[in-house]
Amino acid sequence: MKPRKSTAILLAAWLSTFVVYVLVKPTEKTPDGNLFNAVPTWVNPAPER
Repeated sequence: MKPRKSTAILLAAWLSTFVVYVLVKPTEKTPDGNLFNAVPTWVNPAPER
């Protein structure tokens, strides 16, 4: 039985997403391991005046 075209497209999308995840999986974590409270480096919480 041949899969429908939409099923083949969906399967290809899932497979490509998995491949991209495996290739670009982050190896470093934030120092405390919490991503939600991480502050980007360009944010200066206490600017000098």
